[in-house]
Amino acid sequence: MSTQPFEHHPYVERLKKLNEQYPERSEFHARSGEILQEMGADNAFLQTVIRRNFDDQGYLDQQWSLYNIPFLYIYECNDFYLKIHFFPAMQNYRPGQAAHCIHHHNNYILTTAAIYGSGYETMLFDKQVDIDEKTLETRMRVAKHFTQQEHPVHTIDAWEPHVVYMPSAWSSTLQLWTPDKKRSTDGLRSNPVLKALKMPLRKLIYLCGLEKSMGIAAAKTYQWYPEGKHFKAILEDEYFGPTRAAKGPDVDLWSMQNVFIFIQRKGLVDNAYLQELRNRPNTPSCYLPWIDMILNDQEIPLTWHRDEINIPGKTYRSEDVYRAAGMEALRTF
Repeated sequence: MSTQPFEHHPYVERLKKLNEQYPERSEFHARSGEILQEMGADNAFLQTVIRRNFDDQGYLDQQWSLYNIPFLYIYECNDFYLKIHFFPAMQNYRPGQAAHCIHHHNNYILTTAAIYGSGYETMLFDKQVDIDEKTLETRMRVAKHFTQQEHPVHTIDAWEPHVVYMPSAWSSTLQLWTPDKKRSTDGLRSNPVLKALKMPLRKLIYLCGLEKSMGIAAAKTYQWYPEGKHFKAILEDEYFGPTRAAKGPDVDLWSMQNVFIFIQRKGLVDNAYLQELRNRPNTPSCYLPWIDMILNDQEIPLTWHRDEINIPGKTYRSEDVYRAAGMEALRTF
């Protein structure tokens, strides 16, 4: 997508200035939280974000899958990018039920700002993870356990394992991502020629053992889940296989339902713009039922998170994590 519409927006300019002032990424993230909160509270800005996405053919052509967290783009450059993510709750909510496996974001640092809804509960782990490559049994330790109501803005470091537990109510967050350090190779991510050669280049980088210095994921990337008195690793590609394959009209409809829930419940409705969007010949069919409901003053029903994930036990809870870590709970909810 083109970043031009927000290239000189005051919020983006402030982030770009911080980016130049604080090349150390952790310092940049620490100083960005206030701007993220301002963005999330500024409905006029969020309306502009919505129009920017719906006016972009790349976003309209987005092929959704259940692997994608439904999102809106805001801005992207070589040093950082911004998105809004949406998190459905469970239909039969139970505190402390995991939304997915324990994972990290490789060499990316993420700062999250809660901007609508209850926010979710999360748990961070020590970066030291000991995996038995034969049995895949893993040792991990919980470092922190909190909710977004307690910490509306928080940062997850590169390589820091963490897990999100289901929110009690439908929620959305604003997300700021950066690599863990500025590298001379960062600009290559957006090079169209190198994108076409992505897999051969990645294999060459692995062969030379340069993945960390180049800032890419390891050849084997694991996620984890509790199993009795230990954790078990699962290859990321195996874990995500079913959700990456889950595509089609129903998934498109569900994904856009989340986007329009945000528009309606956050108070971002612009009826004239939505009517114009409704009349465009290139507006995807998965947008239309939700536009019609808004224009007819009908409340869009909430979406719900799936109850099962792709692990042997199909789900797990925070107490299972503490049991596997051999720890007393840091807190209860």
